[in-house]
Amino acid sequence: MTQREQQLNGFLVTVFNDILRLEEASLRRSCDNLSVTELHVLDAIAAASGSGSPPTMADLAAKVGVTGGTMTVAVKTLEQKGYALRARDERDKRRVGVRLTQAAAPVLAAHDAFHKALVRRACARLDEAQTAALCTALADLHTFFTSNDCKGENV
Repeated sequence: MTQREQQLNGFLVTVFNDILRLEEASLRRSCDNLSVTELHVLDAIAAASGSGSPPTMADLAAKVGVTGGTMTVAVKTLEQKGYALRARDERDKRRVGVRLTQAAAPVLAAHDAFHKALVRRACARLDEAQTAALCTALADLHTFFTSNDCKGENV
């Protein structure tokens, strides 16, 4: 690895860990019985719920990037904690939809406020050109990380 690549690796690892640490601290202030992973599942449910019918476990698993079994366990835990409900579709009993309860709303609102504040404060330190360059670079990184070039052992 070149010196620049080592520097970039350090930045990626550090920034990822910094954001997780800040997100965990914010979550503890707004809700003491959820993990960041569970919060991200709630986010996925909320995002997928906008399409009309409640999302299924398969919908959520694909959105979050986990197996159906992993998502089932996560949703069951959220259901036990009072943040989500599962219900069979009346027309197709094989389909189990997931919806949020009222208890999820303030947690998701606090999480949204955290992200807005994080971005606002980060951008306050950058001028418009730097913000644009950062957005372009991060979009390119996202494309790489979600492409077939970044799968398996060839990374």
